[in-house]
Amino acid sequence: MTEADCIADTRDSLGESPLWDPVTERLFWVDINRCLIHRLDPRTGKITDWPCKTEPGCLGRADNGRLVAGLRDGFYFFSPATGEFERITDPEPGKPENRLNDGKVDRAGRFWAGTMRDPHPDEPCGALYKLEGKTALQMLDGIRIPNSLCWSPDNQILYFADTRARVIWGFDFNLASGELTDRRLFVDLQGQLGRPDGATVDTEGYLWSAEYGGGRVVRYTPDGTVDKVVNLPVANVTCPTFGGTDYKTLFITTASQRLAESELAEQPLAGGLFACEVTVAGLPEPVFAGLG
Repeated sequence: MTEADCIADTRDSLGESPLWDPVTERLFWVDINRCLIHRLDPRTGKITDWPCKTEPGCLGRADNGRLVAGLRDGFYFFSPATGEFERITDPEPGKPENRLNDGKVDRAGRFWAGTMRDPHPDEPCGALYKLEGKTALQMLDGIRIPNSLCWSPDNQILYFADTRARVIWGFDFNLASGELTDRRLFVDLQGQLGRPDGATVDTEGYLWSAEYGGGRVVRYTPDGTVDKVVNLPVANVTCPTFGGTDYKTLFITTASQRLAESELAEQPLAGGLFACEVTVAGLPEPVFAGLG
């Protein structure tokens, strides 16, 4: 068992999408419900915030110091230098009740993100999109809460979850074309306390999965066996990512939403950003290829 410590007591309602920038050596993440993008300088502890006009569900690295972001109303470039957003496209202009949730850049430079209905996430109205340039192509549909997007180090497997279904799937993945085939069950959490939320992979091909409601991050072997557990003193654990100069710091976002006053009293660090040192390194997140 490993324990994670709170390194930023931000009291996020729904902290998500931690992203390490190796150029500036800073960590970005979002509070979806409060429409904020955060940035932490781990050397000084300084946190910078930017407001968003709608809920930011996910972030990825882009060129020229920018980020690519998925908001309620579509994909954007975001510039931390200016605080400005530049619209790319809206994959679901006819579904204003949907918003983008979990998302990541693949190693060919495409940005993947899923949509969900918010509120009322029990309805299977979401989909998974692949963004290439200004074109967002639907890859899956019938999703309730899209999560766990990440790829094996050899780019042969894409992992993806529907949190409401309590399962993580694996797909055969073609890096050149971005096509998905042969969906299969990777991990089944039905009947367990936690639900699969965000995930990442390490250099050994093991998947680290945050368990919303479970108070932990679980490291799974490539065959889906539990290998290691990182415990947190809060229930709603949302997403892990690797960072630091050697990519051996595991940063973990959490949420305080919908906790009763008694639960908040028992979990005073709910919504904080956590971290722990691990013995295996993660991988740098790729850069979105942009509009070229």
